[in-house]
Amino acid sequence: MLHITICDDERTQLSLLQALLTEWSKVRKYETEINLCQNTDQFLFHQEEKRKTDILLLDIDMPGIDGLSLARRLRAEGERVQIIFVTGLSDYVLEGYDVDAVSYLIKPVVKERLFCCLDKAKERCGTPDPVLLLETPGGAARTRLMDICYLESAAHDTQVHYTHSSYDTGIASNNAKPAFSDSIRCKTGIHELEKRLQAQCNAFFKIHRSYLVNLAYVSKITRKEVLLDTGESLPVARNRWEALNKAYLEYYREKQV
Repeated sequence: MLHITICDDERTQLSLLQALLTEWSKVRKYETEINLCQNTDQFLFHQEEKRKTDILLLDIDMPGIDGLSLARRLRAEGERVQIIFVTGLSDYVLEGYDVDAVSYLIKPVVKERLFCCLDKAKERCGTPDPVLLLETPGGAARTRLMDICYLESAAHDTQVHYTHSSYDTGIASNNAKPAFSDSIRCKTGIHELEKRLQAQCNAFFKIHRSYLVNLAYVSKITRKEVLLDTGESLPVARNRWEALNKAYLEYYREKQV
């Protein structure tokens, strides 16, 4: 059973999306349960009642807590629901992908495009998040790729900077957890980690010989530096600027189904 929730304050949109979802379910031969919410408070109430949601079709411009704020809250709480933004606002596309949305659709929705997004969301349901295994001074550890902001070369080691509480110890025999807040030192060089990351995804780009950045966290690019969502800035090598811009554009194009 696939559990899908539509959250939109417009009744006509709820009815339209419900009809399209029902058609998609029949065509794909999926057994689905469709829940309707007219605002984010209703959705949060459903969450409190432990109602499962695998795929969330989410409007942004709603009274009270807006859709983007809800998505950020869900991600902060570790919720891996597959989010498809369906909105009349085109100004928040990049912010939408910051919360790992499947896609960002502008109203009025084109049926074929919605079906394509739903197919992609279904593929991602139940798929474990890719992780990077790290050899640290305290033992082996792992962190989700989506939580890594950037990697910084530290002599023969690498400092891995991340968000959230993605660090997981206990894989190796040494269960001691080092004290840190937002980064951990890895005993592997940045070149080797770059190879591992590129084998798993296209989100990481080497902007400087000492820095490998997750493009998902880049908010602004200049010829000399990149600004991250965390507020940090990192240097861009003079010969990497054009390639960085190209990689950044391709990264977000690929996210748009």
